[in-house]
Amino acid sequence: MITAAFTRLFLTAIDPVVTPAVARICSRHYAAVTGMLLVATCLVVMPVTIGKAQAESQQTGWVGDLPIMEGMVIEPELGFAFDSPGGRIVLVFAATGEGQDGVLSFYNNALASLGWVGGDGSWQRGEESLTLAQVDTSVGRLWRIRLSPN
Repeated sequence: MITAAFTRLFLTAIDPVVTPAVARICSRHYAAVTGMLLVATCLVVMPVTIGKAQAESQQTGWVGDLPIMEGMVIEPELGFAFDSPGGRIVLVFAATGEGQDGVLSFYNNALASLGWVGGDGSWQRGEESLTLAQVDTSVGRLWRIRLSPN
């Protein structure tokens, strides 16, 4: 077993007085303890890692608090987001193979559930407005999602 051999080598390296027989006996116990610690670590770390991966996958459909339709691919080099004295400004460009009716239907439903009022490309909520439109860019035809103060 690699762990037992490593433990024997480690014990003899840190204490030259340890005899090979003592190192062999100790390495069996250390190997068993090391195995148990490895299993215990996996039982603790794996659920945390899986939970984190699930949380991240749920968040990939959002930019800030704006929903991004499943299947849309964001062009990060074209967009930006910042807070201005008058409110936040967010500009997202994304591509999708979905047609205009499907995209507008998704945003009409998703934004209404988030408290936005309006539809078909123009919504209001509080002091902010959100517009959605297809635009031609240097990388092709994309959907522009723009959030800005009223």
